[in-house]
Formats: sequence, C-alpha cells, structure tokens
Amino acid sequence: MVTIIFYGLLIIVVITMILATIVGIGIKPYVGWFAGLVWYILSFLGSMSIGLYLLVFPFVLWTLSLAHTFGLIKNRKDKGLYITIGLILWIVSMTTIDDVYLFYPFKLLLN
Repeated sequence: MVTIIFYGLLIIVVITMILATIVGIGIKPYVGWFAGLVWYILSFLGSMSIGLYLLVFPFVLWTLSLAHTFGLIKNRKDKGLYITIGLILWIVSMTTIDDVYLFYPFKLLLN
C-alpha cells in the first residue's frame, strides 16, 4: 500500500515539477511550495532507504520559492546562488540533524 502511495505521489511531483518548469516558480511561487511539500512527503515514505537523500529536492525548491516570494531572484546567477544555498542547507541538515527531527511533523501526525 505504501508503495502505491509512493508511486502515486511520485507521478504528482513529476507533474508539478514540469508545471514549475513551464510556468516558472517566479511567476507562481506556490507551485514550488507545493512540489516541495510533495517531495517532503515522498522523502518520509522512502525514509527507510533513500528518504534523507530525497530531502534535497524540498530544500532546493523551498529555498527557490522563498527567494521568489520575496523577489530576490532577478537573473540566472541569483537562481544558481539560491540553489547552492538550498544544497548547503541540505548538507548541513543531513550531517548535523537526526532524521527523527527532520521528519518531526510526521511524528506529531502519527501519534
């Protein structure tokens, strides 16, 4: 059952990533927020194997969406900067924060 949910959400996230690319996160930042949320759920469902590595996508998408929301991205160089910031945040969280705390909202939902 979890596998069906995982692959169903994977299809949804691929569609939202295509929409985010076509429409552009800068035009509609909520597409990036939604895609990041679905990737976060996918990373929790895959947390027994590759979940922590899938967290790179929410970190990058949420960093880009936050920067677009505040109007900080003006050109491709700025977009590369915020992608790099998202990757650095992901690396720091992978090495310093336990996965129990990275998936803490799910712990609250499951209790």
